[in-house]
Amino acid sequence: MLWRKEKKTFFDNSLGRSTGFTLVEVLIAMVTGLIALGSIYSVYISQMKAHGSQRAHLALQQNLRSAMVILEQEIRMAGFDPEDSNQFGITDVRRFDLVANAPNPDGSPALFYTIDADEDGLLSPRNHYRNNEHCNFRIRQEETSGRQYLAWDFGQGRQIMAEDIEAIGFAYGVDVNRDGRLDHWGNGANLIWAVDSDNDNRLDTHIDPTDDGLVDAGDDRDQDGRITPMDGGVLNPPIAVGSIKAVRVWLLAKSTRPVKDHVDQGVYVVGDKIIKPNGDGFVRRLLVTTIDGRNL
Repeated sequence: MLWRKEKKTFFDNSLGRSTGFTLVEVLIAMVTGLIALGSIYSVYISQMKAHGSQRAHLALQQNLRSAMVILEQEIRMAGFDPEDSNQFGITDVRRFDLVANAPNPDGSPALFYTIDADEDGLLSPRNHYRNNEHCNFRIRQEETSGRQYLAWDFGQGRQIMAEDIEAIGFAYGVDVNRDGRLDHWGNGANLIWAVDSDNDNRLDTHIDPTDDGLVDAGDDRDQDGRITPMDGGVLNPPIAVGSIKAVRVWLLAKSTRPVKDHVDQGVYVVGDKIIKPNGDGFVRRLLVTTIDGRNL
């Protein structure tokens, strides 16, 4: 008997159906794969954006914390006077120009103070800012690049403390009657936090005029971007800087460049200034602390 060898095909006749894939099945598999790849890519892009934003936040946080450590240490030293000569303390709280070495009402808040570094009871001459008994903190700006940084001058010229600092704010707790306690607003429950609004080196404005114990955007009652005497916190008569016993510090850092798809809609209160970025893409971080002037 002769047996015929059957030719193999894509069809299994015994089962009556194809052993391969139809065009429809291939298309369905391709579409499903593309959808899966698209989902994976979308998650990847989302994670990369979040990672970039987190890295920017972390860098700003580290920058702010290191700067604030120095600020706290040095402000506690302000007025160091082991000989009780009463010649040392906070000397100037005016706003200064970011570039020029001069007071400027539209500039950035600064803090100038003296210490008795050689412990002789005498305040040494300034000597063109090269004397370590005359110190200051303020924001400076490079004239050519526009780069801003927090500078500390302690008798060795201008030193960079922290880069990418957008704004600094100072407000001052005072003891006018010298009873050893910080004064309260209107003899109420909340402390006075005072600033110099007209740049005459006297404290004339309490920046919590709503008297809720918080310095926030609500204290800018006329919404002009600054907490000024017009908002209700007039100090009359103005207070001399010699009454300062505590300092509240605000530091606002901003990333060097915008972060893709980052939208900053926050409102930042930095001392007496209200900053509204309006979604400019930069990452910001604000740090606030209150420092007891133990030598003031």
